[in-house]
Amino acid sequence: MRKIALALVVIFISACNNQPQAEPDTEKNVADTVAAAPGDTTTVAVVEQTGPVLGIDVSHFQGKIDWQKIKDANIKYAYDKATQGMTYVDPEYKNNRVDAHSFNFTHGAYHFYVAGDDPQKQALHFVSVIDYTEDDLPPVLDLEQGGMKANIKTENYQKDVLKWLQVVEEKLGVKPVIYTSPAFGNQYLNHPSFSEYDLWVAEYGVDTPKVPNAWKEKEWLFWQRSERGKVEGAVGEVDHDIYNPKARAIKLK
Repeated sequence: MRKIALALVVIFISACNNQPQAEPDTEKNVADTVAAAPGDTTTVAVVEQTGPVLGIDVSHFQGKIDWQKIKDANIKYAYDKATQGMTYVDPEYKNNRVDAHSFNFTHGAYHFYVAGDDPQKQALHFVSVIDYTEDDLPPVLDLEQGGMKANIKTENYQKDVLKWLQVVEEKLGVKPVIYTSPAFGNQYLNHPSFSEYDLWVAEYGVDTPKVPNAWKEKEWLFWQRSERGKVEGAVGEVDHDIYNPKARAIKLK
């Protein structure tokens, strides 16, 4: 694959589950190694090492995580699923957040958006659960087909999503990141206002990801480049992602 010119930080971020009681079971197994350029510590505060900086995404789907094994595998960052819709909280989120911090992982949280649910209530629910600090990774809003549970017009969906983003930014003092695929983004997020938020694009099996039209003049911040790969210490499998510091410099431990 093409190497990024600046520092690349690899993190693993899982595809969100479509149902509150279980993660999706349709994702494919892939290799668990990603090549990246050495970190440029003048651009982003990263741990100096010769290989990629790795991370993992977890939720209740992985069960009890052995964080010592994760740390021993040279993984340093964790994104956790926190909430979904207006009321659901991932049952392992709080434990995973505490454990991730206790093992000195940089940590972040994401919300799985449900179309048709009140966007302000979803945003306030997320904010009330995550206990965000400025040392955390930016919050993420997961927008994908599995969340399209209601018969909603595109323009109303866009208005609602923007409301969620605005409420979370107002409450936390940081712009959230939008996670989506090129196809979903072009269908539902084709509005210039979305380009004000950093993009986490999901596209697999390519050397360079396409970005939805709303972000065509902007760098992607994260690229989910493959769906599933095994990591020692976690039950189940996790996703592979690349961080692009040219989009935004994020302080990492």
